[in-house]
Amino acid sequence: MNVHDFRRSPASENRSDRARRPSPARLRIGLAAAIATAMTVVVVAAGSATGDSGGIGISQGSDGGRYARLWDDLGRKNKRWARRTSACESGGNAKIHGGGGVYHGAFQFLKSTWKRAPKSPGGDPHRYSWKTQAVVAVYMKKRYGAGAWPNCG
Repeated sequence: MNVHDFRRSPASENRSDRARRPSPARLRIGLAAAIATAMTVVVVAAGSATGDSGGIGISQGSDGGRYARLWDDLGRKNKRWARRTSACESGGNAKIHGGGGVYHGAFQFLKSTWKRAPKSPGGDPHRYSWKTQAVVAVYMKKRYGAGAWPNCG
């Protein structure tokens, strides 16, 4: 028996190569995931570079100044956690609804959790800026831990 007896035939190599090659559908899914990840990185990096909140925000109402001050008082570690967690949960989108409308805002709060969370202004989280949501999320994490965000926090 020589070394060549253990090589695969060209026909079997072609079959195994095809088996390892991803289908066009898998390629599209992988490409979509890569694009979404890249967009999240760009949004978070742009917010960090400009000193912005790191997310998309809308009107804060009359208490916007309070939340801006609370955000400014948070340490770098908490701000980094908030940016990373919201990017993971929602791509940093403060207006998003997930889980068929069950989860709200950048940190994907349940409405009931949002209303009971420390520093929460009440109402619906997606109606507040990213910064307001981040303050509430950080204070909630400080009090209860990051268990509310098992995959991202």
